[in-house]
Amino acid sequence: MSQQPNAEMVWLRQKNHIVHVVQPRVAAKSQKWPAYARVLGGQTQLPITQSLPQGQILYRCPVSLYERGAVAEVGPVFAILAGEGNNGFVGARLNFRDVIECGRKQGAFVYVVAANDVHMGNTWFGYVRLGHQRWIRIPCPRPHAVYNRIPTRALERRKSAIRARQVIRRLGIPMFNREYFNKARIYALVRNHGLSSFLPDTEPELNRERLFDMLQKHASVYLKPAGGSVGHGMVRIDSAKSGWTVAVLKRGQTNKHACATADALWQMVQRERVPGRYVIQQAIPLVEYRGRPCDFRVLLQKQDGTWQVVGRGVRVSGIGRITTHVPNGGSIANADTVLKEAFGDAAERVNDRLVQSVLDAARAIDDGYQGELGEMSMDIGIDPQGHAWFFEANAKPMKFDEPEIRRKSLEGVIQHLRERAGL
Repeated sequence: MSQQPNAEMVWLRQKNHIVHVVQPRVAAKSQKWPAYARVLGGQTQLPITQSLPQGQILYRCPVSLYERGAVAEVGPVFAILAGEGNNGFVGARLNFRDVIECGRKQGAFVYVVAANDVHMGNTWFGYVRLGHQRWIRIPCPRPHAVYNRIPTRALERRKSAIRARQVIRRLGIPMFNREYFNKARIYALVRNHGLSSFLPDTEPELNRERLFDMLQKHASVYLKPAGGSVGHGMVRIDSAKSGWTVAVLKRGQTNKHACATADALWQMVQRERVPGRYVIQQAIPLVEYRGRPCDFRVLLQKQDGTWQVVGRGVRVSGIGRITTHVPNGGSIANADTVLKEAFGDAAERVNDRLVQSVLDAARAIDDGYQGELGEMSMDIGIDPQGHAWFFEANAKPMKFDEPEIRRKSLEGVIQHLRERAGL
């Protein structure tokens, strides 16, 4: 169900309360509309008015008004689920701004709802952006679909966030993506779908015996927090002539140490690890760009029920860093340029294998989540022989800096919300 916007939802302040109405646009005003419009598929009814009542206009958004005999319907309405916070909500506000604006261009009303504002009623209080760093809380219809962007694992574990997801499920509102990934679970899903050749050698638990078994097999290994992000708490261990060298990434800084004995190494690991479960993973030699290791960030979204590669970029490691994350000193490079420089005439073949591998992995992960996922990004390494290696999947991708990928990703979010809502 889709048409060009022919109306606007309008919010006006009248004395001490906010009035929410629907106003047909000029081309639709000649049509005879009923007194009220029901929000698509819901119970909320909004007055239809040809001329706005008196009051200060707070916000307006293009939407579609549909004739349904004696009843009119209006929509669509989507919500971005954010964390609760002292300033109304917690989340990536610039990203929320872009999603809302993309929705406006496509005739969809999108608002931000804090986890503690989700309830069983027909009207939720949500946030819209009026200008630079100006957000206002207004009454909003219950959404047709929800985009989960609670920004941290800690916020996702709060009672308000758990309850919000339970309420959304109870109401039958489609939502993606429901939670952050756990590395150990993701590796198991990929492996169990016959994709072991795509995975570096990985141990799902960190203990002394398993660590030294891995160091017997591999010259270098990574210790990765199973529930970590942007590399915080990651450890790289490299075999040396007299023991091992250890690099630890915390709060964006990499510190290096030397350990001469196995006891010293294990004590170092115990001291430097962050709380929580770790996995041990073989370190893969990566192709280099201008003398520095690099890996690939691939964004995938589900469109018409099928996973698609939206785009891919390259992140180049900073000097002396153990990850390629830009917040940790990494930089950006063009994927086609890197592949061409590394593999010459074989670049297209390497890229085709990369694309096929990430699509296979996306389907495997989505199957493990009962098809509830709508987007993810993946960190993929390519070795000097052109083999692709799966490092990590991210349930809530960070913003891609490449403009074309960014544009497609925003449009894909709105499209997927429409699909989830059955519109």
